[in-house]
Amino acid sequence: MRQLAARVGLTSGALYNHFGSKQALLSGLLESVMTDLLAAVQRDVLCLSDPVEQLRVFIELHIGFHVSRKNDVLIATTELRSLDATNLAKVVRLRNRYEVILSSILRRGVRLRIFSLSDVKTTTLAIIPMLTGVAQWYRPGRRMTREQLIERYIALCMAMVGATEMHARDRSQRKPADVNQESTQPDAVLQLE
Repeated sequence: MRQLAARVGLTSGALYNHFGSKQALLSGLLESVMTDLLAAVQRDVLCLSDPVEQLRVFIELHIGFHVSRKNDVLIATTELRSLDATNLAKVVRLRNRYEVILSSILRRGVRLRIFSLSDVKTTTLAIIPMLTGVAQWYRPGRRMTREQLIERYIALCMAMVGATEMHARDRSQRKPADVNQESTQPDAVLQLE
């Protein structure tokens, strides 16, 4: 707390006046990270109609967010366990909403025969931590640019979901498929509160 207070030009006591406790500070940070990420996805991804483009922008946004807010994300990832039950439940609800967005994109892509995957839930649970992990190892100016990193991860994720260039170009001739995935909520859930 002292280091944080010093970094923002306050005393520890003044910092507690704003947050009240370490728990409130940590909870506020973790909720802020998730609400900012959800707001960006709602603004930039949910407005798109093509599942390939939605997934592409989702990946770009997720990686960009995690690279630009690396410290916040690392704290959110490692300190989740430090939240009390009430605050943990709030953050988990936000994370679940984020997961539902990606699952809905994937499920819709399968239904439209753009993506070919057998387990939407497992694929969602594989993609999100893979993208989040970038914050732990990526350093700008080293092995690749941010743009190169994003393009490589887009290619990895598109391969994971079975998307090909042909799928992205030739959707109009295919009929929707039945998707027998464990859908917890309909696509309408994409309109966040």
